[in-house]
Amino acid sequence: MATTSIPGDDRMANMDWDAVLTTPSIVQHLVREDGSTLGWLDDLRQQRKVERAQYHRAKQLQPEGLTASFQPRDRVPDCSNWIKKHNSYDGSIRKRKTNTYRPRNMARAPTLAQYQRHSIHLMMRVLNLRTNASPFTLVLDDLNQRAMPLVGELVRRGLSRNVNVVIVAFETTRFHPAVRHIPAYGDSTGDQILQGIEDAMKDFKESLVIVDSLHDLVKVKNVDMGAVFHLVAVKYASTLIGIYHQDMLPAQDVDQPYAPHPLDVFKYMATCVMTCKSFAHVLAAKAAKERSLPEPTHGLLQGAEGVVQCLNANDHRGIVLEAEFRRKSGRPESETYFLRNARATDYNEPLPGMPFGTLKQEFVVLLDQVPTYASPEVIALVNSTEGEVASTFNLGLTEKQKEAREGVVLPYFDAQNPEGGEGGRILYDMGSEDDFDEEEDEI
Repeated sequence: MATTSIPGDDRMANMDWDAVLTTPSIVQHLVREDGSTLGWLDDLRQQRKVERAQYHRAKQLQPEGLTASFQPRDRVPDCSNWIKKHNSYDGSIRKRKTNTYRPRNMARAPTLAQYQRHSIHLMMRVLNLRTNASPFTLVLDDLNQRAMPLVGELVRRGLSRNVNVVIVAFETTRFHPAVRHIPAYGDSTGDQILQGIEDAMKDFKESLVIVDSLHDLVKVKNVDMGAVFHLVAVKYASTLIGIYHQDMLPAQDVDQPYAPHPLDVFKYMATCVMTCKSFAHVLAAKAAKERSLPEPTHGLLQGAEGVVQCLNANDHRGIVLEAEFRRKSGRPESETYFLRNARATDYNEPLPGMPFGTLKQEFVVLLDQVPTYASPEVIALVNSTEGEVASTFNLGLTEKQKEAREGVVLPYFDAQNPEGGEGGRILYDMGSEDDFDEEEDEI
């Protein structure tokens, strides 16, 4: 629609013309002597009328209670903000970019749509390996939900952004041809592993280093975690991601009985902590919570002899991530996300020389936004057992018992008789098994 040009000073563009056009004392000065109005005033009235009609039409089409959700735009295959240009190291000083943005005013309380958009944006920065998003990300998994789907997505996005991907492999055996892997198993020493990481990173400006088992790196190879963090995050200004298996129970060090647990050290150093959970187990926990019952345990927490992995582990529908983002101020932000398996249609066609294309649109969502999480199947699972009482005997009545109960005339029915009751006399109908005694009857 063409905009209406208003003559005069530019300040007239900020005037509330809806109030002006409804004030007779002002409108009379805008009318000519012959009774006609100015041309630009007629155009302005017509424009306001069309805008009001469009607003009311859109408001009628919008369902009641519907809130706007975060809908990112699709990226083009050659998106310059996604692909890192000239990632090869040119000999300059490596340093992280500083964020110079400072908010002018304090943010207002966000709406639901703003909160969802903000939470998804935090996870997007970590998954997309944005600069300074999270120098050290700790991923916690177990046998019930492995971190491989998350690691695969991180590798895919790193390669699509032209980031150098390095994997320190203790368990992983298959790699993409574009991934640089360091075999850390076998007779490799800690110094050799650190030297291999440095050799794989020195030719690139920015890299992604993934350690698939922090327990083996620290407890078996005796590598100082501080040295790894300084090498990757400080010296080469890159991103470090470490995976720790929670079902690994390290033995207590006899020489250092008061030394902290390695997992506590990792959590203290991490700038982002992600806990992987099976989607099926999360649905079962929600069903128990709706019934005010304790959450079910899985795997080793069940305490069953010989059970290390329970049913519905590693759900194929996706992975649930309980993430905690730690800001520089020390204030953490926690949220639960759902990351489904990537599809071929989620990425554009790769450019020449690139193993993967750019990501079209972000598909990680909050867990509350997943339709299956609030599906009728889960609600039916809750309602089906809502009336059940956990007991060793039956509290119900048979049909014969119900008929006998209905045939009993209670005393207050006799008192409600219109002809009047019999006072305090006990109402009792003798049965065939009763023995009539005249002496007791006289009493």
